[in-house]
Amino acid sequence: MKKFKSLTCLFALILVSACNGHSSATFSSSINEVSSSSSSTEESSSLSSYEPSSSETSSASSSSESSSSSSSSESSSAPLSSSSSSASSSSSMMPSSSSSSSSSSSASSSSSSSMSSSASSSSSRPSSSSSMPSSSSSSHSSSQSEDRVYYDGYYSSLVSWQNGEDLKNQLHAIIRNGYTPLSYTKSGQNYATNINADHTKYDFQYLDTIYSAKDTYQSETNKGWQREHAFCASLMCGTTTGNAVRYKGRATDFHNLFAADAGGNQGRGNKNYGYSDPDNFYYIDRTTSNGQDGYKSDETIFEPGYKDRGRLARAIFYMATMYKDDEQDTVNNIEMKGLTIVENPVSYVAGNDCAFAIGNLSILLDWSNTYSVDYLEMQHNVAVYSSADNLDKVAQGNRNPFVDYPELVDYVFGSKKNMPGTLKSLIPAAYYLGSEDDSLSHYAIKEAKREHDLGESLTSDDYKVVAVNNNYTYEIATEDITHSLLGHVFDENDGASVEAKITTPINELSYVINLNPMGLCSSGILPVNKNGINNKTPDVDQSVTYGGVGFTLNFSTTYSDVATNGIFLQNDNQKGGFTFGSAGTNGNPPRDVTRLEIKSKQSYTINKAYIKATASNTTSYYNLTIKVGDVVLLDNALVPYNTTNYQLFGNELLEAATGQLSFVFTGTNAIKVHSIAFNEIIV
Repeated sequence: MKKFKSLTCLFALILVSACNGHSSATFSSSINEVSSSSSSTEESSSLSSYEPSSSETSSASSSSESSSSSSSSESSSAPLSSSSSSASSSSSMMPSSSSSSSSSSSASSSSSSSMSSSASSSSSRPSSSSSMPSSSSSSHSSSQSEDRVYYDGYYSSLVSWQNGEDLKNQLHAIIRNGYTPLSYTKSGQNYATNINADHTKYDFQYLDTIYSAKDTYQSETNKGWQREHAFCASLMCGTTTGNAVRYKGRATDFHNLFAADAGGNQGRGNKNYGYSDPDNFYYIDRTTSNGQDGYKSDETIFEPGYKDRGRLARAIFYMATMYKDDEQDTVNNIEMKGLTIVENPVSYVAGNDCAFAIGNLSILLDWSNTYSVDYLEMQHNVAVYSSADNLDKVAQGNRNPFVDYPELVDYVFGSKKNMPGTLKSLIPAAYYLGSEDDSLSHYAIKEAKREHDLGESLTSDDYKVVAVNNNYTYEIATEDITHSLLGHVFDENDGASVEAKITTPINELSYVINLNPMGLCSSGILPVNKNGINNKTPDVDQSVTYGGVGFTLNFSTTYSDVATNGIFLQNDNQKGGFTFGSAGTNGNPPRDVTRLEIKSKQSYTINKAYIKATASNTTSYYNLTIKVGDVVLLDNALVPYNTTNYQLFGNELLEAATGQLSFVFTGTNAIKVHSIAFNEIIV
């Protein structure tokens, strides 16, 4: 590992460094193409799935930043680097990071045929050796910029230490002060903390997910992204994750929780991080970009891609410091011992016999020293510390000191744990990242309407751009902001989707707008609801009316007590539509809908038909077939789960067909249906 022994080398390094954020992947669709949901196993043909999509680009500018290609979401492992190596005199509420050198290669941008938007510039996560010294590098007398106080004096009580144990105790006292445990669930899931902490640099509605090169739209929870414990919840709590998160504390500490690709999160389970064995029978390699993204694993070890290793290691070191003492889990009645990091991998044991430890200390130390703290890791740090936008309406209120001062890792857990030291001899992250500078860094999409009806025009209310400062504060920006489609009326000539570009004084942003053709259909948009549905009478045609058009509805179920209790049926008062069926909870059997058919009472000559729907929960899955008489308009298309957005399914026939229009869902659990539209040809 390269070490920097002179300020000359150090400043030269800084001057050529630039940090780039993790761009968001774009998922667009055409009328005859499938755009699958975020789950990598979900695919379908002829499915028109209109999901929010985004990409963003950053043009070369005075900020020396560029966003990565929208077609391959990539994250930067180099921290934000300005042309000046020292931060401004203004103080930020944001923790920042210094880091170690990395030998990792840059991730390459890969395109997909289903992604219609591309960025004007592409930047990958560069090796951290190009931007920051390793945490084991020698101290620099000017590292604190002439006795400047960093982090608003958060570490003012930490002056010196005698050894690693003394330092650990002092850090523990600091990060416990002001700490408020947050809820994992509280009349709903606390996704907001990770949405605020892990959004991409240039688009706040997309998340930088670990274990994947693909960014995920914020609403695609569970099947798209999940909350991952770096230090496995079961290994540190002696019970399953579902039980552990009921007790607010170590299992709900968001310095240890990251937005993660759902498949990667499930693939890890409670395996220790480390290097997987290619000769192991259970070995899999799902890395991309030369190992930069994705993961590998075998029977017992999970190996994240290069871009995730440093932040995951530093999260684990934080946990072993924050929760070093024994404590009682009063919800699950478990005496949880203080967390430790040991040399060998640790297996899960339930209850008080749990090791309350995680393994591969040497590897974690190497990862922390090798892979630098980047823009997004520091963003996670500050959001957990300062953001109260969550279910509890309060910030967690503490920092991860190993992100703020990565060299502390070696003094507590590594080769320097028997050595004394002083904080002033270490290099604070803010010194390199400029993260306490309140000057403008870049512009980003705060939110955007990503689906429009044909015939609808785009207005200034359909998007919000923010000016983001180096200290991660931001404000709404309107001056000198132009939108390529402002005032544009969407029509069929635009196709299934269109790329929107936003020009700012510093960088260009782009995102994909999916177009909904339902509004131009002769039927108009026919909202559906539960009115007229008897949820206790399966396999019987029931008469319903949607938007003045008569339909019959018929459902099937495996629920044996349907005639007595009925199937769960509820209108969605917030977004429209209805939910039909349920998964079953607390030992109760599923009140599932295995088949749902909605068929027009009359015959029509039709060339287009659409329906908006989504599977209702994480265990639901459905396929959809649309017919006009015997003519198949959409064949067995997968209907994935989406937390907040209905998806559009449908097709256009080359030649109009005559017959009754039918929509048939087959699957299990629960389905949500929002609206129907079809275009009748008058012969």
